[in-house]
Amino acid sequence: MMISATLSRFERSFDHIGFDRSGRETRARPDIRALNAPWRQRQSQSFDRKPQESRHCASIEVIPRRIILGVGTAVLCYPTQKASALGFTKELKRKEFRTEEIVISDAFTFRGAPHEGIQFIDSTQGRGSVLEAGDTAVVHFTCRYRGLSAVSSREARTLGGNRTIAEPLEFKYGRLPAEFNKPLVRKSIIGIGAEVRVDPDLGELYVVNTAFHGPAERAGIRPNDTIISIDGIRNLAERPISEIGALLTGESGSDIELVIKRRVGRADELVETFKLIREETYVLPKTRDINIEGGGGLFIGTSGPKPPPVIFIPEALAGMRTGGHRTITVPPDVGYEDIGQGEIPPGASFHLEVELLQVKNAAP
Repeated sequence: MMISATLSRFERSFDHIGFDRSGRETRARPDIRALNAPWRQRQSQSFDRKPQESRHCASIEVIPRRIILGVGTAVLCYPTQKASALGFTKELKRKEFRTEEIVISDAFTFRGAPHEGIQFIDSTQGRGSVLEAGDTAVVHFTCRYRGLSAVSSREARTLGGNRTIAEPLEFKYGRLPAEFNKPLVRKSIIGIGAEVRVDPDLGELYVVNTAFHGPAERAGIRPNDTIISIDGIRNLAERPISEIGALLTGESGSDIELVIKRRVGRADELVETFKLIREETYVLPKTRDINIEGGGGLFIGTSGPKPPPVIFIPEALAGMRTGGHRTITVPPDVGYEDIGQGEIPPGASFHLEVELLQVKNAAP
């Protein structure tokens, strides 16, 4: 039936062939809408009738595209149901802890000074052995800053193909490492709180780093900014680094003016003038190494990410059992302090998630 219908339409197309007065054959472009009109009329009529069955075949209803889109829109706009009704078994929204679930640890001594207790929440109560003083704790930890994983033992090593492997932290529980029993000592210098260096290839003096909460950082000077002039003195890359250091330092409370060039985008540059006041700032160490020995006990996994000091404070993990999960709100002074780590900036608070994997009891 479909073949015959097609042939009949094809035959009707020759009706457009004619002859002009000179006897030459002329052809006119067939009107596609006219050819399809009878077929569309039949389809609209078949849509209005119910499907009829015959001995040979069943007629098929053709649903217009406009109606199909309408049905799809109706399905998409159908009111949402509960997750359990749709087959989900896990929570779609992260659980929010109630205020009454927050626990404050006992006060402790850190860096030779008394420290108030810290807040934590036990999201999962362990059912294994209780962690006691003298035991060796094997834990996984994750430091979350603004909800993102910044430092984690679960991503301790990076392999090919962006794969990572976990490396648990193992340490002796019960006493602070010797490093955290001493007061924090920092060398200080009077200046703007910025480390600078000369790039010999570009012939520029640029900022390597800024001290936490120093004059340069507060003013908005960033690493990789280029210093064009210091108090009107230019051509800084041609001067000895000792002379540049003398220009940046001075008496406390004295003024200093810097002209900074900063890249904006790929090709644009922004030149700004900063007026700063010299003050005493701390010189941060190049690297941050935790030396855990003797009094602190065993530490395994030194090649992995650096754990925050709070994880070694006995009061922070007191009462945990194997299999337990604890989330600790870490203040900056027992976290990564004024140095920072990874995506965690200096002087920032964050959340520390600790999972106690195993407790190795001390030998009797």
